[in-house]
Amino acid sequence: MQGNIIDEGYEKALEVLRKNVTSLGFSASPERKENYYSVWARDHSICSIAACLTDDEELIKTAKQGVLLLLRKQIDHGQVPSYIEIENRKRVYGGLGSITSIDSNMWIVIASAILRKRTRDRRLISANNMVRYARLYRLLKAFDSNDCGLIEVHRAGDWADVFNRTYHVLYDECLYYEALKALTFLFREASAQKNPEEISKRIKKRIRWLSKRRPKVKRRINEFFWFTEDNIPRIMEEYMIYDEIEPAEYNYYQSHLMPFKMYWQKSFEAFGNILAILTNIADKAKKRKIIRYVLENEVNRPFPIRCLDPPVFEGGLGWQSIYKYKEQPYTYHNGGVWPMIAGFWIHALARNRFKRTAKRELRSLAAQLKKQDWMFNEYMHGKTGDPMGKREQAWSAAGYIIAYQSLKKHFSIFDF
Repeated sequence: MQGNIIDEGYEKALEVLRKNVTSLGFSASPERKENYYSVWARDHSICSIAACLTDDEELIKTAKQGVLLLLRKQIDHGQVPSYIEIENRKRVYGGLGSITSIDSNMWIVIASAILRKRTRDRRLISANNMVRYARLYRLLKAFDSNDCGLIEVHRAGDWADVFNRTYHVLYDECLYYEALKALTFLFREASAQKNPEEISKRIKKRIRWLSKRRPKVKRRINEFFWFTEDNIPRIMEEYMIYDEIEPAEYNYYQSHLMPFKMYWQKSFEAFGNILAILTNIADKAKKRKIIRYVLENEVNRPFPIRCLDPPVFEGGLGWQSIYKYKEQPYTYHNGGVWPMIAGFWIHALARNRFKRTAKRELRSLAAQLKKQDWMFNEYMHGKTGDPMGKREQAWSAAGYIIAYQSLKKHFSIFDF
């Protein structure tokens, strides 16, 4: 039974993802509670990536339906909906506190590129959608409001909801880097359908800008988010950080950089560091340091992988009063275990010659999910593994699918 638990988990993950199939796209969860029965741009995009790793025509069709719908519902300045409610088709552009999502725009561009590469569907590079990608291109440029090479992110502007990280956020910067690549791919795909003389100067100019901007983003991330003895003085001056920083303690990228910060929170943020590995922002040496840090400090124990380690505790640096209600230690974004993130973590291991470790991690995740009757909850408690959040979460199943396929074949989810 133990030997087959990984395969069993894959079949259960497919079942859960199929339960979230709707005529509009993948719902976040089939539970009709709060806004979970909605097509979230962020969740749907990650589910679309997983769908592309299967040969399931219904899942791939749903992936395309959702992406095309979210693109159609884009507003003039470029923002795609944070989510669309399935039952009443209501479009919502602002989430918590009516704050709009920044990462949704980048995920939808990445998903569009992946779907185009996987399916060759011409609708993804139609004339109308090229106009929409142009809006997203301008929107992403605007997110870098001071033209420093990194985008500025507001609180509650990404998947971490109310968790207090703003301005330059590793997770969002990695997505920005990959979204620029995705836009380049989509513009080139559309250009390839035309005669050379029909390709406008505007398209050529966009491709040139994107090609120049990506190396700048990568350079800025490595210059500022990875602390060393050489760059600490520059970081402290640039962001006016007044707490002492000890570079020897850091073998990973910082979660975020905020100006005027009067203290420094020493916590490893998993999703951003994993994305730095998968997008190749991290070089080979940094990738191994990140992976070794996780394994040696047991951030992946007892279940892979706590999203923040150590979490923020009441009375400690960085604690906010709202955390009493939404972000208790070892829950949600404050050290919870997300099967979705575990999928990306296992994929990163498999991509970087840690395949035995990847298999062990997937078996650990599968064993815990089986104890929970394969409900694929939104997340688990970071210490006890107790299921938390909504049940049958689509992107929890998607994470498992990504992890499982990583053990079966060699690929990169960001291959376009």
